[in-house]
Amino acid sequence: LIPKEDEMLRRINAAMLRGPLGSRGMATRPPTGVVLMNMGGPSTQEEVHPFLLRLFTDRQIMQLPMQKMLGSWIARRRSPKIMKQYAEIGGGSPIGKWTEIQGKKLERHLDEMCPETAPHKTYIAFRYASPLTEDAITRMKNDGVKRAVAFSQFPQWSCTTTGSSLNELWRCLRESGMQNEFQWSIIDRWHSHPSYIEALAGRILAGLNQFPVEDQKKVVFLFSAHSLPLKRVNAGGTYPQ
Repeated sequence: LIPKEDEMLRRINAAMLRGPLGSRGMATRPPTGVVLMNMGGPSTQEEVHPFLLRLFTDRQIMQLPMQKMLGSWIARRRSPKIMKQYAEIGGGSPIGKWTEIQGKKLERHLDEMCPETAPHKTYIAFRYASPLTEDAITRMKNDGVKRAVAFSQFPQWSCTTTGSSLNELWRCLRESGMQNEFQWSIIDRWHSHPSYIEALAGRILAGLNQFPVEDQKKVVFLFSAHSLPLKRVNAGGTYPQ
């Protein structure tokens, strides 16, 4: 569901660092990069184990004794079961395909609404699956990007999601020697944004309208979300709120 007001797009544009226009307009300017950060998912059966390995060795999600060894063991043990589950839905996660589709539409919207920062180009930076963060920043450098927005795809802030993705971004920039390559702006949370709430409400109403009017007051709404280790909550994590 697309909100009536593209307020999120305006917020992205407000986060961008504007530069002077070239004499020939958009064609002479390097693209403004919009980095779509998310957990990602294995797109093939072969990617399941590497995905789980990165997940269970990420100390921002969980802190285990002898993390590399234990995390590797858990990933090996869980891989066959997870591979079977992905096989039941076509062999892999669809998140890469849908993120790419969303990214292309976002580019077109931003180019139309914000020509002063056009052209815009999105880059997928998954935390645990391909395309990884290091792949995104390499493509950005090759495309001549100088201004970029790190746009978390997690609505709520958590050190286990957005925090981990941002730390991975800074680590990759530092280790590749590109820490001064781009001028960054950050969108790290948007859970209370009116357009997001409107979109959620619209989906709920669409589901509710599938029931007869006389039964709608009896419908039960089930909200599900990823949980967090209690240690993370007690350490001051705001995700539960």
